[in-house]
Amino acid sequence: MHRFRWVILVGLICLPVAFLAFDWHLPGYRETAAAQPLAVPDGDQEMAWLHTTTANTTWERYVTGWLRVQRTMPELEIDTSNTFLDSTTGVPELVLGMKGREAKLRIRWYKLQSDIAAADWVRSLAQRDRPPLAIIGGGSSDRAVELAKAMEAQRDWRGDRPALFITTATAVNLPASEPAPHLIDLYPGRSFRFCFNNRQMADAVLDYVEQTPDLRPAVTELSSLQAVGSSAIGEPKPMRYRPHVFSVQWADDPYSTDLHEQFSKSLHEQAKARGGNQSAFQLDSYGIPFSVGGFIRPNLQEEEAAKRIALELRGLPPQRSMLILPAATQPARRMLQAIAERSQRLTRRLVVVTGDGIPVNALLRDGDFAWRAGALPVPLVLFTHNDPIAWDDGIRWPRGPGSDSNTTEEFMHFAEMARIVIGGCYPSPTGELVTRSDDLIARLHARRPAFFDSNGERLRGTGEFVVTLLPREDAEGTRGTAQLSVWRRDSLGTWQSTGQLILGANGGATRP
Repeated sequence: MHRFRWVILVGLICLPVAFLAFDWHLPGYRETAAAQPLAVPDGDQEMAWLHTTTANTTWERYVTGWLRVQRTMPELEIDTSNTFLDSTTGVPELVLGMKGREAKLRIRWYKLQSDIAAADWVRSLAQRDRPPLAIIGGGSSDRAVELAKAMEAQRDWRGDRPALFITTATAVNLPASEPAPHLIDLYPGRSFRFCFNNRQMADAVLDYVEQTPDLRPAVTELSSLQAVGSSAIGEPKPMRYRPHVFSVQWADDPYSTDLHEQFSKSLHEQAKARGGNQSAFQLDSYGIPFSVGGFIRPNLQEEEAAKRIALELRGLPPQRSMLILPAATQPARRMLQAIAERSQRLTRRLVVVTGDGIPVNALLRDGDFAWRAGALPVPLVLFTHNDPIAWDDGIRWPRGPGSDSNTTEEFMHFAEMARIVIGGCYPSPTGELVTRSDDLIARLHARRPAFFDSNGERLRGTGEFVVTLLPREDAEGTRGTAQLSVWRRDSLGTWQSTGQLILGANGGATRP
């Protein structure tokens, strides 16, 4: 009996190895489903939306963007009967059409999984009789790079090569190892970025600060009395201090390194535009190798950078300095917390600027636990791709503590994207749906007013938004609340307020 046990044990170990070695399959075994796109009904056209299986919230907001467009375009018909499915393995579908026309535009969510990558979907779609007009993706820069490279590598299509619609990926430059220096050039001539890139975000944020005297770093000139002793001989001369700019970047985060580079370039261009050069300001950069750290407590390198920044601030005259913080919510919060702990007074002499890595939801919806607005010790200026407080239902505001109302920039961004797409798909209010990607691409480039440049980048001046968060103090000088303001740049280049909220010390928000 003991001998049989060993035989059984050896068999249990060797049998799975044999199945793998000879590619045998057990009865009833079903392999993981491959990338299998749906057929397109005769006369209809398709756009493929590629995103991860966990992107239910993003898909919901994308659909909401289309429903919002329908409010102002009554001729647009939307069928959502198969848009939200109970089965996670199904293919959700949003069906769009125009009244009086038979052809439908079907936007289908083909899901990225651990064993089905973007390249798998691209290959399968290329083998189908009718390719999609466009592939929609690029929720992040790394996914946009993967998708663009897969589409460039796939040369054989049964029809026109699809357009690539990048949704929210913002990277400009790519590592030297990539086949193209810029993300938009990986799939040249057929890519369109519907969001703003990192350089445009940096330009917008710095332009806003430049136009806002209360935030703008400026040259400080000490009086002659203050400068006594600074001149060895002769009449004492006033001392001039250049605007001081600190910048922190995290080397393991491509978003941080690229945004840091774009802020630096934008800062130099801004100095030249004012008649100076890079010596018009003092720039101190701090490189941090890793962005891993605690929820609040900084890692050792962040701690050291915060210490050095606080020390330098201590040696400056009482002028406003700038801190460029190209980071996501968690490292940005840690860095500001570390600086604030060294001196609450010094932080009043800083303005912090960043891109879209800190979402407005982190401060508004999730402010109760993610980042209490009242704890923010400095003015913060961040970028957003659309208006984050454009609620129009009149129901959920004012908000109280614990409310889970989302900001609106994401579905407003998707609504703007939908308007551009529908305009490219239908040549005129009475025209038929386009049937070729080449025609769609030509129409997007010929659109008036123009939305894209010749490379497919979204044009500057087509709707940049910045959000400011300003700490508020009570009569005793104690921080507790903050004012959140949204600004949009108009056609003349000036920034106009679109709305404000007062964020409470314990969460919640009210309109002033």
